[in-house]
Amino acid sequence: MPITLHTSQSVFEFDEMVQRHGLTPIEWLEKIGFLGERTFLGHGIYISNMSWVQYRGNDLQILANADASVAHSPWVFARRGIALESFPAYLEAGVNVTLGTDTAPQSMIEAMRLAAVLGKVTGRSAGRSTAGDVFNAATVNAANLLGRPDLGRVQSGAKADLLFWSLDSLFMAPVRDVIKNIVYSATPGDLWGVMVDGELLVEDGVVRGLDEGAAIAALQREADGMWRRIAQNDWRGRSADEMSPQTYRAFD
Repeated sequence: MPITLHTSQSVFEFDEMVQRHGLTPIEWLEKIGFLGERTFLGHGIYISNMSWVQYRGNDLQILANADASVAHSPWVFARRGIALESFPAYLEAGVNVTLGTDTAPQSMIEAMRLAAVLGKVTGRSAGRSTAGDVFNAATVNAANLLGRPDLGRVQSGAKADLLFWSLDSLFMAPVRDVIKNIVYSATPGDLWGVMVDGELLVEDGVVRGLDEGAAIAALQREADGMWRRIAQNDWRGRSADEMSPQTYRAFD
């Protein structure tokens, strides 16, 4: 069965593994026989030759040789000033890269867009990290990892998991290449419908059977409670506003 592990997610983790074992996290996983075609590594950002760690090695080739997969969540790291170095380099090495969100907003549109744009920046080429690359990472690459040829593609024998996009909005028009429009221009409001295994769950932008107002109120209520309790779980006893200050002071 597939197995997943958060790996090479921080500088601290990378340095700790090198100090303990003289190996990068990826090298250590290879040594203990953990890597394989059903291995799914969360993030995999801090690897050998990445600029933040300055450690020579060949982690990308190790991952490719093991047929291991990496779950890339660009938004949660980009907001902290961190980027994969680089998305196209992983693909060109033969690593199966998939996309995730790992934080709010849970938007695969944002994940694809940031993966494409940051991949061009870190890869220093507008011709790499294409819309097709990130679209595949969000669909067929994950299905291939799971050994599910019936997912992530539209073909005979596949499950009827479909997204229906409106092409007549100010964000989607004009259209020449639909995949490029979805990756670089689409907004959540352009998603007309969602079908899962033949059942239409979202129609005209509305989730069937969901009381959206109640869901939003519940989310805000739980978040407010978490923010009030956050000092209880911080090692310095800091409040939410101390750890993450408000953008502007309260109006008086």
